[in-house]
Amino acid sequence: MTLTQIEYILAVAKEQSFRGAAKSRFVTQPTLSMQIQKLEEELGVIIFDRSQSPIRPTKVGARIIQQAKVAYSETLKIPEIIQTLKTGLAGNISVGVIPTISPYLVPLFLKSFNTTYPKIAITISELTTCTCLKQLELEEIDVAILATKEDDKLFVQEKLYDEEFLLFANKDNRLLKKTAVSTSDIRLKDLWLLEDGHCLSDEIIKTCHLRHDVSKLPGHLNFKIGNLESLRLLVQENFGYTLLPYLSTLKLHPQEKKLLRTFSDKKPNRTVYLTLRKGFVKEALVNALEKTVLKSLPA
Repeated sequence: MTLTQIEYILAVAKEQSFRGAAKSRFVTQPTLSMQIQKLEEELGVIIFDRSQSPIRPTKVGARIIQQAKVAYSETLKIPEIIQTLKTGLAGNISVGVIPTISPYLVPLFLKSFNTTYPKIAITISELTTCTCLKQLELEEIDVAILATKEDDKLFVQEKLYDEEFLLFANKDNRLLKKTAVSTSDIRLKDLWLLEDGHCLSDEIIKTCHLRHDVSKLPGHLNFKIGNLESLRLLVQENFGYTLLPYLSTLKLHPQEKKLLRTFSDKKPNRTVYLTLRKGFVKEALVNALEKTVLKSLPA
């Protein structure tokens, strides 16, 4: 088995066609097909079921491809090691960050990262959790910053930090009479949340032991809210309350900070993870990102 053959079977698995794989590897289709057939003969198995369209791996082929990904990614670490030894950390890294984290975390570390690692070109995209995972699998991004625990068969996750939620209430709300509130004080009929599908809303409902009933939404309004800033302004100008992650409260106006309350009992929180696909190569770049993020967090 050669490295070229490994590259070819991985290309077919990704493109799901021999023609697409050949194009991606800049070779002719007969050349690619011949090498894969030669490998199948050498191993004594059929890796791809050619009767299907798009092409799918056979059962044994799927296991070979899984191991080939590991072998290929380990091989690609060699140039990275040499590059780092010669010139220091350099290269490109693309990062997906979910919208309830991105506006508050990225400004904390971006300048420091660019200053500390001037030879690393970083691209940051604000993406939903679902899109981050899909782009990780397709190798369209290198790493994602998420607030959900994912399948450890597909992804590797490093815990970055735990983030507390704070209550943010309308100035006329009864809960502001307290110096600290309890999760038992929370009522769904007064609680504004992001629209269904946001992991932040799911975490709040679970932590506060709430039952998600549309008839008990604030003012019986089924208003689909997509970002935390809209949520905060709705509370501020109307009624009720919401829960905000700690980093999103750091830049609030002093008058707005008077509308915040901490929790006295079990504090609602979320865990934020650095998430990579298994077999990821750019370990040194990810370590640099992780180090910078952790250093940038407030005490």
